[in-house]
Amino acid sequence: MRYFVRRRLTNAAATLLVVGAIGWYARRLELGLRSSSFFTGWLLLAAVAFCALYNVRKRLPAAPLGSSAAWLQAHIYVAVGSVGVLALHVPWRWPNGWLEGTLFWLYAATIVSGVIGLYWSRTLPRRLSKVSEEIVYERIPMLRGQLRDRAQAAVLAAVRTGGATTLGEFYRDRLHDYFERRRGWRYRLLPDMNLRKQLLAELTEATRYLSEAERETAEHLFALVRRRDELDYHEALQWRLRAWLFVHIALTVPLLAAAALHAWLAHAYWGGLA
Repeated sequence: MRYFVRRRLTNAAATLLVVGAIGWYARRLELGLRSSSFFTGWLLLAAVAFCALYNVRKRLPAAPLGSSAAWLQAHIYVAVGSVGVLALHVPWRWPNGWLEGTLFWLYAATIVSGVIGLYWSRTLPRRLSKVSEEIVYERIPMLRGQLRDRAQAAVLAAVRTGGATTLGEFYRDRLHDYFERRRGWRYRLLPDMNLRKQLLAELTEATRYLSEAERETAEHLFALVRRRDELDYHEALQWRLRAWLFVHIALTVPLLAAAALHAWLAHAYWGGLA
């Protein structure tokens, strides 16, 4: 823990020093009656391009390009530093024109999605580890199917053995859809234990009317309901991480394109490409 705190303080201090040095040099340019916008603008474009390279690095795990952890730290603090450079680059006013507006909102959305993703990547794995063992996202549909089959087989066996149909009717009315269907979008966005608690309470109430054989099967259903809820919870939080990453990466391409177009037009109207 001390190592991580020390690393964060060191990286934050280094970022502040670099941004401060950039601000000092930009001020020197302005005092010399030279524009600092090209200097800070190219730094911003370079920062965005560097941050985009992290996704390329992740796709080349075997390449001798440094550790992924080191790239992630550089990605985070270069992105944070770019906010300070942006404050030096743009005038303190509302974006003017469609290109400025598009560029500003793409940059803002990318930074905000990055902050959200950083928070989720630090907190959601800890929440998942408290629920059950690690579950691979791609295996969740198969595991759900196995739970459904086990629940149905247990209820059918109880009905055939004991002859009573109370547990079978309860499964048909209250548990069949629970084991058969996936949760909706509301649960994916805001997962909770309300349905699990409700079904367990109803199953507890129903045990008063079950035979001895059915009660043994009901105990098995208690465990299966809990397990199904854990799988749904894992899917919801892991889906959140995957959806965030898709959005964050998807914003990078139009942001780079808009920034490059902005740089080209700035030079063209300044006279550099005329």
